[in-house]
Amino acid sequence: MGGVRPGIAASAANLMPINNEITEKKFRINRLVELGQLDEARAELDALRELEGESAFVLNKLGVIAVGSGNLEQGKDYFEKALAVDESYVQAYNNLGNIYREMGDLDRAIEYYQLALRYDEDYATAHHNLGVVYKQKGDIHKSVEHLKQANRLQSVMARRELAQSPLGKKKPMAWLFIAALIVLLLLYRAKT
Repeated sequence: MGGVRPGIAASAANLMPINNEITEKKFRINRLVELGQLDEARAELDALRELEGESAFVLNKLGVIAVGSGNLEQGKDYFEKALAVDESYVQAYNNLGNIYREMGDLDRAIEYYQLALRYDEDYATAHHNLGVVYKQKGDIHKSVEHLKQANRLQSVMARRELAQSPLGKKKPMAWLFIAALIVLLLLYRAKT
């Protein structure tokens, strides 16, 4: 009685490698985009699409690649599709805000940054972008308020990203290995 049925436990165990593979692919895609290696990122996105389909992450990154290639309209379309898949995907709201800022529609940019913050009030990037737009509009008080908030939240975001990255997940294992090595060295020294 009580316990997990064998079939369910086996299914969950089979999903673990796929989830790890998806997480590692997303991390790799983010790094490739940051490095400007857009063709490689697009190839990785195609492989990720095979695993998880048309996700908000995939559509948003395709939008980032389109914008990085100079196609704002195509990027805008991808960001809107990402929001159709997941209306709470804050990165897509933020990216739409960036597009409207680039087009000079600062009020619309503010609207999208605020939508991102409605879903995640701790999203430092949206606070930063709001600070930039308010400065452009001449509202220094709101600009400083959002830029300070972005700075406070940046360390939280960095820790969150590290925890989700494959490197962050391997860190405890590395410390465990180092601790075991130190214990062995101390035991060896004690014997000699």
